Amino acid sequence: MLAGRDTERAAVATLLDSARAGAGGALVVHGLPGVGKSALLADTADTASGMTVLRTRGVESESPLPFAALHRLLHPVLDRVGSLPTPQSRALRAAFGETEDGATDRFLVFLAVLSLLSAEADSAPVLVVVDDAHWLDDASAAALLFAARRVPEESVAVLFGARDADERTFDSGDLPTLELAGIDDAAAAALLTERSGSAVPADVSERLVGSTGGNPLALVELAGILSPAQLTGREPLPAELPLTTGVERAFLDRYRRLPAGAQTYLLVAAADDSGGVDVVERAARALDAPADALEAVERSGLLQEVGDRLELRHPLVRSAVYAAATGRRRRRVHAALAEALTSPADADR
Repeated sequence: MLAGRDTERAAVATLLDSARAGAGGALVVHGLPGVGKSALLADTADTASGMTVLRTRGVESESPLPFAALHRLLHPVLDRVGSLPTPQSRALRAAFGETEDGATDRFLVFLAVLSLLSAEADSAPVLVVVDDAHWLDDASAAALLFAARRVPEESVAVLFGARDADERTFDSGDLPTLELAGIDDAAAAALLTERSGSAVPADVSERLVGSTGGNPLALVELAGILSPAQLTGREPLPAELPLTTGVERAFLDRYRRLPAGAQTYLLVAAADDSGGVDVVERAARALDAPADALEAVERSGLLQEVGDRLELRHPLVRSAVYAAATGRRRRRVHAALAEALTSPADADR
C-alpha cells in the first residue's frame, strides 16, 4: 500500500508516459529517511507496463569502488556491448575489469552507457531506477547523470531516489526534482489501519502524525511497536513515543533486543553487499552465530529470506546496524565475509 502519494505517482507517471512517446527525461525523488522514496521507486518499477526496467542502488560499502553500481545496472544488457562503437565497447569493458586496456577513459564509458540505453530503447522504452543515489560510487553517479541529461530524444526515463540530511549527498545539478514530505492525516490513518488491522481513531492518528511529521516508515514502525489497545484509543499513548530520536532509533532498538548471535547475523547481512544467503550464512557461522540466528532475525522483521536472497527491511537497517558497530567488530565481520567468498565469480569482491 502506497498511502498518500497520488500527486507524486502522477508526476512519475508523466515522466514515464513521455519516455514511451520518445521524449525521455529524468527525475530525482528526494526526502528525509523513511519518507517513502524507495517505496515510490519500487511501485514505479513494478507497474511500468511496456517498459524494460533496469535497476541499481547505491551501497555504502561499495561507494569507494568505481563503476560498482553501474555494473549492477547494466548487467542484464551487457550482451549488447559488442554492438557498440569499438572505442566505447573497449572503454566499458575496461571499466568493468574485462580487459587490460589500462586507464579507463571515463568520457567513452559515459558514452557507452548512453549508447547501451539507446540501443535497448529501440526494442522497448527503458526505465532506469537508481535508489539510494547518495551512496553511489562517484564514477557510477557521473555516468548516470551524464546519460540522464542526454535522453530527451530517447525512449528512456531515469528515476533517482536520494536521501536528504545524510553525510553523503547526491548532487543532481539541474535535473528536475520531486521532494517527498510526510503524508497527511487521512493517508496516515489509512496506513496505520492497514498495518494494525484495526481502525485507528482520528485523535490517535493525529498524535502519531504530529510526532513523526507524517513519516511513513516511522508510522509503520509505530504500528508494530504500540499495542492494539493504544492504537485503537482504548489505552493512552505513551508520553514519550518510541521514535523521539529519529527513524533509525526503531531499527536500533529492535536490533539490540535480538540475542547476541542474531545481532551478529544481522551485522554480517548489513556489511555484505551480495544479499546471498550462503555467503552470509558462512560468514555468520565463522563468527559463532547459532544455526537459528536467521530465524530470530526474521522474526524481528528487520530482514527476510526470499529464495536464496536476503532482503533488509529498509536501507536504514543497513546504515543503522553498521554504524552502531564498533570498528573492531566491523573488521571481524569483513574478514569473515572475505573468507566466505570462495567462488571465482567473487574474485573482484
